[in-house]
Amino acid sequence: MVSFKLAGRAAAAAAIALSAVVIHTPSASAAAQEFIYSGPSYGYAGATFDWAGRSSVRNIDLLVSDWGCDAKPVYAYFLFYNGSLHPDTTPTRRYDYSGCDKEDYSSYNDLTWSISGDSITYMGVVVCRDAADGPCKVGGLSGRNPYA
Repeated sequence: MVSFKLAGRAAAAAAIALSAVVIHTPSASAAAQEFIYSGPSYGYAGATFDWAGRSSVRNIDLLVSDWGCDAKPVYAYFLFYNGSLHPDTTPTRRYDYSGCDKEDYSSYNDLTWSISGDSITYMGVVVCRDAADGPCKVGGLSGRNPYA
């Protein structure tokens, strides 16, 4: 009996969360700036950007901060989903070497990203510790690209 109640509560919570996402999805005419971030214990990466079309983003401002006291820098890159919702990543790693300090960070401003022949449906930011075994952490995804 308890498992049915928990399953029912979980289904209700999922329905509420899904309806909240549907209600707040931007229209095709919306051009609100997006904010995405990832913040595990060893570092942080956060970015704002604007959708520029079905296959591009612009005005990307990225902050990368190394919080670990381990002599291993952190870096960030972007995860994106194409029109078929297959994940891919940007090729450039953007580093912060400050280490052991939450107030110091590296900023990368006015970046752009585009792909050809497909659309970018969602964007996310990934922060990694520069070590043989990572780790890497993907933050929350952006809202859906209103142009895709």
